[in-house]
Amino acid sequence: MAQSNDPVFRTEGPFPHLFSPLTLRGLTLPNRVVMAPMSSQLGNRDGTVTDRQIAFYRERAAGGVGMIVVEFCCVDRATGLSEHRQLSIETPAHIESHRHLTDAIRNEGTVACLQLQHGGQAAKLDTIFDGVARAPSDVSRRSDPSRLIARAFTDDELERLVDAFGAAAIAGMDAGYQAIEFHGAHGYVLSAFLSPLTNRRDDRWGGDEDRRLELPRRVIERVREAIGERPLLYRISADEFSRGGLTIEDMERITPKLVAAGLDGIHVSTGLGWTGMHNVIEPMSQPEGWRLPYSRRIREATGVPVITVGQIRSPVTAERALSEGDADLIALGRPLLADPHWAAKAKAGRAVDIRPCTSCNYCVSVSLTPDGTICCAENPRTSRELDPLPRAEGHHKAVVVGAGPGGLAAALLLDQAGYDTRLIEERSAVGGGLIASAAPPHKEMLNWHRDYLSRRIAGSGVTLDLGKAETADMIAAGQPRLVVLATGSRARPMPFEGHDDALVHDAYALLMGDDRWIDSLGEGPVLVYGGGETGCETAEMIAARGRSVLLVTRSPLKSLARSAEFIYRTVLLKRLTANPLIEILTDTELVAVHDGEARLCSAGEGAARRLVSAVLIAQGREPNDALLDALTGLGIEAVPIGDAVKGGRIGDAIHGAYAAVRSVTMLDAEPEELAC
Repeated sequence: MAQSNDPVFRTEGPFPHLFSPLTLRGLTLPNRVVMAPMSSQLGNRDGTVTDRQIAFYRERAAGGVGMIVVEFCCVDRATGLSEHRQLSIETPAHIESHRHLTDAIRNEGTVACLQLQHGGQAAKLDTIFDGVARAPSDVSRRSDPSRLIARAFTDDELERLVDAFGAAAIAGMDAGYQAIEFHGAHGYVLSAFLSPLTNRRDDRWGGDEDRRLELPRRVIERVREAIGERPLLYRISADEFSRGGLTIEDMERITPKLVAAGLDGIHVSTGLGWTGMHNVIEPMSQPEGWRLPYSRRIREATGVPVITVGQIRSPVTAERALSEGDADLIALGRPLLADPHWAAKAKAGRAVDIRPCTSCNYCVSVSLTPDGTICCAENPRTSRELDPLPRAEGHHKAVVVGAGPGGLAAALLLDQAGYDTRLIEERSAVGGGLIASAAPPHKEMLNWHRDYLSRRIAGSGVTLDLGKAETADMIAAGQPRLVVLATGSRARPMPFEGHDDALVHDAYALLMGDDRWIDSLGEGPVLVYGGGETGCETAEMIAARGRSVLLVTRSPLKSLARSAEFIYRTVLLKRLTANPLIEILTDTELVAVHDGEARLCSAGEGAARRLVSAVLIAQGREPNDALLDALTGLGIEAVPIGDAVKGGRIGDAIHGAYAAVRSVTMLDAEPEELAC
């Protein structure tokens, strides 16, 4: 099979800069790959480390990274917790639990670094002893300026905060960490004191730039005194991208002053959590390596080693960043959720086998749900490293119907479990929903995962039958023990007059590639009916072809694309509302289509008629579960997954495949890596 033309698969290496050692204040990292700090939501509510957390980090250490920066650890639980399950390191129990974690990391030859943090105004109010967050200056509620979200730290509280950072660093060394990183980015307390946007004090802790440096400088000096000749790093937002906030020019001037206080390296991020998360955790539309100009400028300004992070998903990009002087170390966050063995594969000349991160941010949206933990759309074993993986007892057959993301994953997992597996797909190519999801503008990198799964299928024992649709009787004739139905969704008739008119098309069919009719359209806009994620993306896709679009939705403007991942939704709606080719009609129902005309009924303006060249229906789909009852009636165990159960995201389909395969007979056998 031909290699994909995306950067993940362009070359097998070698990557000499990426796998060269680097020494920080006497501590040698075996390579330049760093696991970025990410909240795992796997900790206990008392701040101690769990076995699941240890297994999560051990897997990434075993995967060959040079250093792991363990997720942010709060230095003062009484006032600074940003999450209910955030780690702490204040008590003997905390320290002992961290020792188990550092042992797991260091036993794999990886350096263990602890990130220290205080939430400031981002602290969870229900975890603070007096229910009021702390910040550099008072922060009032927009709806009621007389009520405070956060009050200003007192002078005594700031002195205690400096001491808390020092005590946490000492505890970190006692727990076996070899380096410390400060979280001085994204609006947390050190970042907030540094920024004129949030620090409006007029005392020794704020005012001009030098006084805004007081808290970060004091904290660095205290921790340097506490840990001696151990590496000390500092994560910054190189640009806050906020009016009145810090810019890259400011940080080129400020960062050398932080270094002079006792730092050994700078970790370059960007953005503020509450003014634009897309600048902190990027959606897939951000270009590969977009932060490299920022890390280069900080590197040149400070003269110390610099870590760059964000949208570096390929060893090719990482190697180039190092060789061209953009950075000294490459931090990977989401790519290591997708593939814990990213580094080992790149080093071994197996970059083509890396499960590529597409920056879909499924990991973010799931972790923010109640009881959600860190995860990955493409790797269902992320945060489940302790799960025993399935193994069949004896020789059994399995059939998977549908070669979308869930079906491909299910077939690979069944094959890995020892089943004689057949994968049936009625189309001429694999991909299913991945094809549709990758069709809109700025989402083409979802094809990376389709290419990856295609290669895995080609190298597996799965029998792939393309261009074939089988009845329940035909499937049952093969006597499979299990049938996984990854049959997706189907359109259902819409309740408007003229739903079967020649002008009416299914938006999903367009996304799947049925676009021959577009070039022959007459005058008038294309009406897209449905304001969900699919409708908004379809509107943008049509507009990208130079056609005017009328996006009609029964929902209010605030509900456009409401099911989309929230970071992606922010940038999608910004593009959509700024596009001159797209007109949006909210609170409006499509009543009829006839003779090139759409009849509409708006809650505010009543009935209206619009000439249109086509109507695309981007709503009203239902699970395609036609085979389920028929197979069950024949005594065949059939398990629907993905959109065949309920419309959802790619990650839902893949995780559904994992759950379905684990529901069959299992033995406690763990292969080196998940097949899908």
